[in-house]
Amino acid sequence: MEVSELPLDGRLISVLRGRGVRELFPPQVEAVKAGLFDGRSVLLCTATASGKSLLAEVASVKAALEGGMALYAVPLKALAYEKLVHFSHYGGLAKVGVSTGDFDSEDRRLHEYDVLVVTYEKLDSLLRHRPGWLSSVKTVVVDEIHYLGDPRRGPVLESIIAKLKHLGLRAQFIGLSATVGNAAEVAEWLGARLVASSWRPVPLREGVYHGGRIYYPDGTYRRVEAAGDAEVALAVDAVAGGGQALVFASSRSSTVRIAKAVAKAIAAHPARLIDVAEASRLAGEVARASSSKIIGRELAELVARGVAFHNAGLELEVRRLVEEGFRRGVVKVVVSTTTLAAGVNLPARRVVVADFERFDPVVGREEIPVLEYKQMAGRAGRPGLDAVGEAVLVARSKNEVGYLMERYVRGQVEEVRSHILAGPNLRAHVLGAVGGGYARSIDELVDFFSNTLGYHQARTAVKSALLRSRVGAAVEELEEWGFLERDGERVYATELGRQVARLYLDPETAARYIELIKSLRGGNTSAYLYVVLTARDFPRVRRGRADRRVAEEVLSVLDVEEDEEFEEVVKTASVLTAWIEEEDEDAIFNRFEVAPGDLRVYIDLFEWLGNAAAKLAGMLGLEEHRRGLEVVTARVIYGVREELLELVTALRGVGRVRARALYNFGYRTVKDLAKASVREIASLPGFGERLAESIIEQARQLAGLS
Repeated sequence: MEVSELPLDGRLISVLRGRGVRELFPPQVEAVKAGLFDGRSVLLCTATASGKSLLAEVASVKAALEGGMALYAVPLKALAYEKLVHFSHYGGLAKVGVSTGDFDSEDRRLHEYDVLVVTYEKLDSLLRHRPGWLSSVKTVVVDEIHYLGDPRRGPVLESIIAKLKHLGLRAQFIGLSATVGNAAEVAEWLGARLVASSWRPVPLREGVYHGGRIYYPDGTYRRVEAAGDAEVALAVDAVAGGGQALVFASSRSSTVRIAKAVAKAIAAHPARLIDVAEASRLAGEVARASSSKIIGRELAELVARGVAFHNAGLELEVRRLVEEGFRRGVVKVVVSTTTLAAGVNLPARRVVVADFERFDPVVGREEIPVLEYKQMAGRAGRPGLDAVGEAVLVARSKNEVGYLMERYVRGQVEEVRSHILAGPNLRAHVLGAVGGGYARSIDELVDFFSNTLGYHQARTAVKSALLRSRVGAAVEELEEWGFLERDGERVYATELGRQVARLYLDPETAARYIELIKSLRGGNTSAYLYVVLTARDFPRVRRGRADRRVAEEVLSVLDVEEDEEFEEVVKTASVLTAWIEEEDEDAIFNRFEVAPGDLRVYIDLFEWLGNAAAKLAGMLGLEEHRRGLEVVTARVIYGVREELLELVTALRGVGRVRARALYNFGYRTVKDLAKASVREIASLPGFGERLAESIIEQARQLAGLS
C-alpha cells in the first residue's frame, strides 16, 4: 500500500514522505485495513521495527488535526522523552508535551497539548483527578502493553483502562507490543481488533552458541573464531563482519567486565574496526557528562575503543550519549543489563544473551522469561544495513544447548496474566476508584473491577461473588487505616483517604507513614529520612556499612525494632545522609557502590514520597514534622546542607557545587548576590561572566532591585 492511498490529511502524508516512508510494511497494511485510521481500537502485536510505533504516532497526530487530543502512555520516563523526539518530526501539526511526575496534581495546563506523552503511573494519577480536558481525548495509545503481566505496572494499566471505560470516553485504544502470548484474549478484553504478525523488515535468525559454534534450530551450525569468552567472541565476530553487537548480561558488574574484555579484543584485532578519532571525541563527551569521575573515566576509556557498558548506574545523559554513539556507529558494542532491555531501543546486527539467569534478592537465581528473551532478540537486525539479524544465546555446557533451543528459541512467549486482584494491588486501586469518584458503593466497585483483565481472566462460575468478597476485604482494610468509611453498602473516602489517593501513595505505605509520624518524639534529619525510606517503593542499599550515628538518631525519637529491615533502611538513609552533607558522587560510590544513576532514582522517589509524607503530617496537624519533612526533601532533591537551600532553590544555574562556592565566599543569600558585581562572581571557581550576569540579574529581580 502506497502512503498516498492512506485516509490521512495531506500534511501528514507529506511528513511521512519526508521521513522516507513511501510504502507500508505488510503488518502496517493489516492495521490500516483493521481500521486504525478510521477510529477503530486495534491491538498491534508485531515484531520490533515493523512500524507499529509509527502508525500510533500518526494516529495520535491525526486525532489532533481533527480537533481531539491523544494520550500516548509508555512504561518508563526515558521512553517518554525518546517518544517526544519522535513526535518532533510532525513539526507544527500538533503541540506535543510530556508529563511524567508530580502525582499530586491534575496539571490543568496539560489541556494545552494536542498529544500528551505520559508514563503509566502519571496517566493513572491524572485519571484519579479527573481533569475536565479528558472529554477531549479521542485516541489512547498504550506502548509496551505486555506490561499488563508485570506485578507492579500491570495493575496500573488495568486501572487506566477500567477508568477510561467507566468514564464512557469514546476513545480509540491502540495497544502496541512485540510479545503478548495471549494476544487474542487481551484484544477481546480491550474491545480491539487484533493485528498479529511475525513479519520483520530484517529476517531474524536465532541460535545457541557453544564451543566455537552457533547452533541453529534447523540443525545447521556456523563456526565463530574464538577470541576469549563466548560473548566476547560473538561480539568481535559481528564487528569484524561490519556489524554491531548488543550484549545482554545479568548483572551490572558483568556489563563492565564483558565490555572491558571486548574492548581488549577489538584493540588486538589485526584489522582496524573503529573510527579512532570519532570514538575519542565521544569519549571526551562521556567523561565530561558523568558526575562520577571514577565511572566516567572507566566508561570513556572503553568508548575510546568503540565499546560501552550500559546499566542503571549511569546517568540518563551518559546513557543517551552511549546510545546515540551506537546509533551513529561510533560505538560498535554495547553491553547492557537484561533489566534495561525494555529501555534500550538500539538495533544491532547481532544480539548476544550472555546469561539466561539472573539473581533476585528474594528468590535467588531465576531464569528470564521467554518474553524478555524475545524482546531482546527483537533488536537484532538494522533496517537498511543488515540482510539478516541474529540473536544468540550463550550455553555454558553442551547439555545446555538443547535446553536453551527448546526453552527460548523454539519457546512460546508466556501469556499475560493479571495481578490487579492480589491484595496490595487491589487495596491501592479500590482507594483510587473511590477517591477518584469512580465508585461509591460495593456494587459500583464490583462493577468497576469487572472491567479489568483480572476479572476477564477469572475461570470460575462464581467470579462475581469472588470479586465481591475480595473487594469487601480490601474495603475493610482501608477502613481500619481510616481511608474509607461505610454506610451500609455506600463507601466514602475520608479526607485523609482522598489525599492518599491524590498523592498516588500505596495505602499500606501511607498507613505506615502516619503511624511513624504520629509516634515521633521529636524531629531530626535521620528520623525523617528513615520514615520516608520505609516505603516499599524504595530499593534497598545492600553494600557498604550503615552509619551508626544515623541509626542512633532514628532510635532517639522512634521506638522501632533493630531488625534486618531496620538495618537496610538505615543503610539507605546513610547514603542520602552523605548526599545531603554534600559528599561528592565518587565518595558515595566508593562507600556504598551507589552510582550516580542509582542516586538519581533515590532522589526522584524521595521527591515524590518525601513531599507526600510532609502533606500527611500537615493533615495530622503536626506542623513541626511537616516542615521538617519538607526541608529534608528539599535537601535530598538538591543534595545540600540546609544553609544552601535558598541559593539552590531560587537561582537557575546554581547547583550544589556552585552554591557551596558562593556561600564559602560570603554570598549566603539572594540579597548578598543582588549587591555583588559581575566581576566578583565571575572570578569565583566554576563561574564565568555570562553565568555571573544571569545570577546577579535573577538575584536583583528577586530582591526587587531591578
